[in-house]
Amino acid sequence: MFIYRCPVPSSWLDFNGHMNVIPYFEVFCSASNLAGRDLGLGLSYLDEGYSIFSGDIHITYVREVRAGATLTVRTRILDIDIKRFVFHQEMIDDRDGALAATAEHLQLNVGVASRKVEPFRADVLERLRKAQREQGGSVPRNVGRAATLTSGAPAR
Repeated sequence: MFIYRCPVPSSWLDFNGHMNVIPYFEVFCSASNLAGRDLGLGLSYLDEGYSIFSGDIHITYVREVRAGATLTVRTRILDIDIKRFVFHQEMIDDRDGALAATAEHLQLNVGVASRKVEPFRADVLERLRKAQREQGGSVPRNVGRAATLTSGAPAR
């Protein structure tokens, strides 16, 4: 599991006094980038001729976040195949430990020269699988949620 922490500045607030949707996306993406770097999928991976592209992202907003909060994002690998993996993230409001939002990112392994989705090298795939095995933690909340009128309230 990968941990990222950040404060919530007042510039992230909208007219309702809570965090706007754009900072949620930015925080989740920053945490995803840091987790990717820690997995060896950052600039060094680019130098090796590969990059990770986002293929899909889904955010579930659970409760509002206000200025003065500090957020912790826990990122874990949910699923892997030979060309893709899914990050699952939980954004926690550190003031009371409550879940603020969750996100799922489909990450694609792309060849820099081809600009196409390509299989991971064997060592990278094993590194991802090892990280997934070792991450531990509780069962992720809001996995696979979709934007529908029938999906019900998100897990808190």
